[in-house]
Amino acid sequence: MFSNLKDKLTGDKKIWILFLILFICNVALFINLFAYMIIVEHVKVEVVHDIVTIISAIIILGFISTRLTKLKEQTDGSVYEIGYLIIMGLLSLTISYFNKSANGESLWAPFLEMFRMLSVVLILTYLATKSKSFQAIVRGDNSRKTLIWQIIICSILGILASYFTMDINGIPANSRGLIVMISSMLGGPYVGIPVGIISGLWRYGMGGPTALACCVATVMAGIVGSLVYRWNGGEFLKPYLAGLLMFLYSGFDMFLIVILTPRPDGVIIANSLYAPMTFGAVLGMLLFTLFLGEKKDEAKADDELKQTVNDSTDEIPANGDVNSEMILEMSRELNEYKDKVDRLEKELSDLKNRL
Repeated sequence: MFSNLKDKLTGDKKIWILFLILFICNVALFINLFAYMIIVEHVKVEVVHDIVTIISAIIILGFISTRLTKLKEQTDGSVYEIGYLIIMGLLSLTISYFNKSANGESLWAPFLEMFRMLSVVLILTYLATKSKSFQAIVRGDNSRKTLIWQIIICSILGILASYFTMDINGIPANSRGLIVMISSMLGGPYVGIPVGIISGLWRYGMGGPTALACCVATVMAGIVGSLVYRWNGGEFLKPYLAGLLMFLYSGFDMFLIVILTPRPDGVIIANSLYAPMTFGAVLGMLLFTLFLGEKKDEAKADDELKQTVNDSTDEIPANGDVNSEMILEMSRELNEYKDKVDRLEKELSDLKNRL
């Protein structure tokens, strides 16, 4: 029976079962948070009203912005510009509203702080992607040397994430789980699990009431990301699935804080950290996924160019003075010039339409 069930469970189904387990942990977290808010804090109607207004504004802005590109393609530039002005006007009104709201600062401040912290982490991650080991992993090279370098680089980033924190009601928040999840989904269990253990033990050594919960959550991030890597055939998840994974895992992270930290401290900490940390984790994962997609496209284009150059040089006599790297660089420059010409032609066409 179990063998038949195992044969029927494909990689995609296993990933969705994992998502379901994380979702159940999120539901348990929400029950704890709502009970705390209703029994202890007595939820303020004004705060709920502001949260609903934020969600409504995001839906409206997102709905309009997703259709701007279609308007630009189907109509003239003036309609596109009007839509852009509408978005800016709505954004200005929303910001003005919350500046006057008594709860505006408490609602917006943690997310603005998360932007600051996330920018530092993404810059460090971007610098790490310039390493030869990262470029090798993007090209599918999982040699021992490459994996060791990835473990070292990602472990350093995971440790640094424990120090680049933001303060929310006196509680430090960070993006360590995001770093470990990315490393495990890139390099698999041979990278993700060691990085999770190293980063988790380092966080445990820093102490604090959430030391055990944060350590366990960091190690689990390496395990979960490694399972997704295996079940997805060694490929990074698509952006929407990667964002969903980080959304569910952030809730699981807060659930571990609730059950592994003495009450009521665990519930109080999770209540303060859940929204901004989930926001930062999902946004960071989406940005990295889009960046990774661009890097894969570049690597694929470079490989095709190298193969073309190698095929061409094979036909040249041995005494021919040919530098394949120089030809590759010239090909890249020609592609850049072609892109610039295409952009100029498009701008000229838009200008003609306006005139």
